[in-house]
Amino acid sequence: MSISNTSILVRRSSTTGVPSGGTLKSGEIAYSYVSNTLFLGTSGGNAVVNIGGSYYTSTLDAATSANIASTLVKRDTTGSFSGNLIGTSTNAYTLVNPQNFSITGDVLASAVSFNGSSPVALSSSLNTINPNVGTFGSTTAVPVITVTANGRITSVTTSTIATSFNISDGTNSAVIPGGTTFNHYGSKGITTTVSANTVTIGTDTTVARTNTSNIGAQVFNTDINLPTNNMSIGGTLSVTNLNVSGNVIQYNSTSTLNVADPIIYLAANNTGNLVDIGLVGHFIGAGHSGDTTHYQHTGFVRDYNDNKWKLFSNVSTEPTTTVNFAEANTVYDVIKVGGVDASNGTITSVSSISAGSLSLTTPLGISSGGTNGSSFTNNQITYFNGTSIVSLANSTYSNTGTYGTNTTLAGLTVDGFGRTTAASWQPISGLTVSQGGTGQSSFTSGQIIVGSGTSGLAQLANTGAINFTQTANTTITSISVDVYGRTTNISGSAISGLTVGQGGTGVSSFTTNGITYGNGTGPLQVTAAAGTSDQTWSNQILTVTNAGVPVWATTMDGGTF
Repeated sequence: MSISNTSILVRRSSTTGVPSGGTLKSGEIAYSYVSNTLFLGTSGGNAVVNIGGSYYTSTLDAATSANIASTLVKRDTTGSFSGNLIGTSTNAYTLVNPQNFSITGDVLASAVSFNGSSPVALSSSLNTINPNVGTFGSTTAVPVITVTANGRITSVTTSTIATSFNISDGTNSAVIPGGTTFNHYGSKGITTTVSANTVTIGTDTTVARTNTSNIGAQVFNTDINLPTNNMSIGGTLSVTNLNVSGNVIQYNSTSTLNVADPIIYLAANNTGNLVDIGLVGHFIGAGHSGDTTHYQHTGFVRDYNDNKWKLFSNVSTEPTTTVNFAEANTVYDVIKVGGVDASNGTITSVSSISAGSLSLTTPLGISSGGTNGSSFTNNQITYFNGTSIVSLANSTYSNTGTYGTNTTLAGLTVDGFGRTTAASWQPISGLTVSQGGTGQSSFTSGQIIVGSGTSGLAQLANTGAINFTQTANTTITSISVDVYGRTTNISGSAISGLTVGQGGTGVSSFTTNGITYGNGTGPLQVTAAAGTSDQTWSNQILTVTNAGVPVWATTMDGGTF
């Protein structure tokens, strides 16, 4: 196929020097008139490489053997070129103009000539800037040295130092000679500690501090044995948290215990429910007055084993975390009331205690939360008769038979307690619409039933039969429906002029040999036909305009970047 009249244009730009990565596809070429460089897209299509252009050809054309800036070097006919070498030479010769090396300043060195044929060796010496030389410092004086920024000593003198110091407590004073040991001692609870160049003065565990914010909580490891080592506190002792790290043996000599907290919180650490909780006291057993070896214990305690609160007495083993209830001669967990005040129902005495029951000598009154009765008839309803709660005799009515689905309750008798005492039944018939019925006794078979307000349901006459056949390439044009939604008539016609939205093309004809293309929701479009001869067709290609419209053209343009 000949394309002699077709122009193939590569991508190009007159504003961008280098295409950005991803601009050119793999194998696509482009030319920049800004950088005069030809580019090729890489195999991945995400970068470009330089492959030529007038920038490189003009650079090659400008190559010369002359010493001209920014040009490539080209040997002349003799194989030589002109220029300046900068760097290290592998073959060195002597300098045409030898130069001298010398040093001045704090360090001095005489000039030595250098021409490149031999090394340079400079003989140097320090410049004298401190004529004051000798040995400085003694047991009573220290050297004072002046040093410049470059580290050289420019002057040395001495300064006398003190060989002793004074110490005073505000009343007494003393002189401490240099080199003498300075001793520090504490007395009666005062401690001293020496570490490096620091002396620390503190107190031991026999001294009580009034403010411990800087040293933390105080712990007294020395026993205070009363009365020989009494601690007297004049005024009020205010304790925010009193923590005792050992066992508290006893707390005596208190005539009154006054606690503002309304609740005494016990067993705060009983996280595993392994201790008993309550109040315990001790007493001397009968017949052993004054004999402290016959202590007995009594109290009111919650037993952790069965979670019951118990009153107990005569336990010989002192309870610590649990009570040995097996030692008790009496253990009670429920109080038995001996008497009740008839006027107000309050408990007047406790006669004895037994486990598991509450017994009253007279019935507990209504105002005390009782029933004012001693017994109730089994399986009977109870009610309040004004003074007591008593049993109500059961109703004698019994009507447990099965009734038909077309019957209704004719009568019902209910007593003052809401109990049914009598009932009668009757059949259901002739229900109106408002009663949930139809208002009719019969209907014609095969007819539709419609509502008629509150009147009885009505029958709707049937419509005539409709015979409609849908043929190919036709559509239904109309359907007649009555007020009840029934179809009464159908008509149809041939299909023509379908739009794109209807699944058609939107046009009735197309150009011969034209190529159709989409137009959104509008009718399909068609290109013009190509040339009328084989040669003209061969020289044309199908491309698109900048607006995206497909057209026949003789130029293949890669576009710009």
